[in-house]
Amino acid sequence: MIPTGQPPAVALRRMTTAYWTSQVIYLAATLGIPDILANQPQTSEALAVATGTHAPSLYRLLRAVASLGILEEDEARRFSLTPLGMLLRSDVPGSMRAWAILLGEPWFRGAWDNLLHSIRTGNAAFEGVHGAEFWAYLGRDPDANALFNTAMTSVAPIKTNATVEAYDFSESREIVDVGGGHGTLLAAILADHPKLRGVLFDLPHVVEGAGAVLRAAGVADRCEIVGGSFFEAVPAGADVYILQTVIHDWDDEQSVRILQICAADPWVRAQSFW
Repeated sequence: MIPTGQPPAVALRRMTTAYWTSQVIYLAATLGIPDILANQPQTSEALAVATGTHAPSLYRLLRAVASLGILEEDEARRFSLTPLGMLLRSDVPGSMRAWAILLGEPWFRGAWDNLLHSIRTGNAAFEGVHGAEFWAYLGRDPDANALFNTAMTSVAPIKTNATVEAYDFSESREIVDVGGGHGTLLAAILADHPKLRGVLFDLPHVVEGAGAVLRAAGVADRCEIVGGSFFEAVPAGADVYILQTVIHDWDDEQSVRILQICAADPWVRAQSFW
């Protein structure tokens, strides 16, 4: 659908250059500009000193970011954060800084740059670029793994609130969050149901960072953290198993395998959602 009031050529041009937008946001977040602007406006010259960048080039970047409504420039050519820009700070609730950086990181963008490989062959572009499957790559690169998990945690509340409101867990006794990352969803469910117990299940290098999330929610004493592969087995004995933003990662055969393993436990309720 063509955006209202735009000639087709204008609309298409904006679509084809959309990655310019994500790239300038990525640069602003990577340079830490929103954090520097947290307390007071700064000129591009001051920001260049703080970030170790070329002032005239940085000024052009800042102007581009301001055109997106993330920054504001005053008559003295000082830049300040807008409410949108506040979300790119690293120290605010709901920060999306890690998400913005993840989408622009060369190792992550590389797969999208080689999407044609997937369309032609049916094989994952990521593995073609990096010589390793995505999850294996994260397992061997601690920095990439930390960034990915922080990014996933930062955007999780958008889906978490809807899930907690939509599903009735009042009759449940124990829930397993399969592929639950750092436990944002499970922590919210447990916080809303004080009698419910939970098990957070994901790859070992993923769940290593879950303790802080569960403690912050005040549910760590009711949640067990288990590392493993859902292609082999999942913790048994619960009556609800949740897979949120998991199945879409796999092909049909692998997806069926994951669901079969979860459903193999006789305690699983029929209305468990995937």
